[in-house]
Amino acid sequence: MALEQYIQRIEDKLQQLIKKLQQSQADNAMLREQVLEHQEALRRQEATILSLDEKLKLARIATVTQGNGLNEEEDAFRKEVRGKINDYIREIDRCIALLNS
Repeated sequence: MALEQYIQRIEDKLQQLIKKLQQSQADNAMLREQVLEHQEALRRQEATILSLDEKLKLARIATVTQGNGLNEEEDAFRKEVRGKINDYIREIDRCIALLNS
């Protein structure tokens, strides 16, 4: 009798462990799905940030062309952009000169 009770207790504990395992597996699957959703949301947010950064750069360039800088940082940026534009123009002039020769 004691052996049968011992076996029954082992079977009961085994059933409990199986239930815990199944619950843990279900929780794990749910958490994995949440992680994937969060990763996708993060990718979308990063894309939005890149898009907004590009729009900000374009807006800053537009302010440079308008010439109404309000502070030293904008003036410095304006000078930097104008310098880059001048470099591009010089490079284009060199290319045209090479094509003409």
